[in-house]
Amino acid sequence: MFVKGKYIVIFALMAFLIGSCTASRFVEPLDKGEITAGFNFGGPAIGFGGLTIPIPMLDAEVGYGLDTNLTVFGGINATSLYFNNIHVSGGATYQFLEQDRFIPNLSVSPSFQFVFGMSENKASFWPVLDLNAYWNYGERRNYFYTGINNYFELTSTMALEQDQAHHWLFSPQIGHVVKGKKGNWQLTTEFKFLGINLDNSTAFIPYKSLTGSYGATGVYVGCRWFINREK
Repeated sequence: MFVKGKYIVIFALMAFLIGSCTASRFVEPLDKGEITAGFNFGGPAIGFGGLTIPIPMLDAEVGYGLDTNLTVFGGINATSLYFNNIHVSGGATYQFLEQDRFIPNLSVSPSFQFVFGMSENKASFWPVLDLNAYWNYGERRNYFYTGINNYFELTSTMALEQDQAHHWLFSPQIGHVVKGKKGNWQLTTEFKFLGINLDNSTAFIPYKSLTGSYGATGVYVGCRWFINREK
């Protein structure tokens, strides 16, 4: 049991230090002046004890509608805090094209991931860029989306002082957002094909992927609430 528990910790530590392992923040911008708070739960799938399970990472978020087509957001990873790592993120989502029948809305989300390891007194920073297409439908304007997450590694070395072999992680994603009847909450689900340009066959962590020996499949669920919208 001790050995299994030790490996769970190792898996979690290695996974949440990768910024692309988190779910998308805001695909559709909020209306001007709107404020939300929420969370998402999930992570990349791994093989453990004969089962395939997602690494259980919990991420909290806040968002603010700076303008009709522009939302700023921030977040903190609660799982990282448990392991003495401060993992925060921030960024913005801008919608630059509106839906016209089958032509989707388009949004771009530049952001960052920052981790400070309190035990090792070491900081890491990663820029991230998401591009999403989404389609609203129905009276509540629910939407489904598809997009690409791009995560950039700036350091020149990996663990054990090896040369950095991967400066870019490419992660396609698909998801769906259901809005509450009164518009005061949203339920999100997302599947993410993490790092499909990377070979996982020799990785220490036994990642599981729908694409075989490349990357890992991430599964996420989340919810957000509008804290300044009348119920």
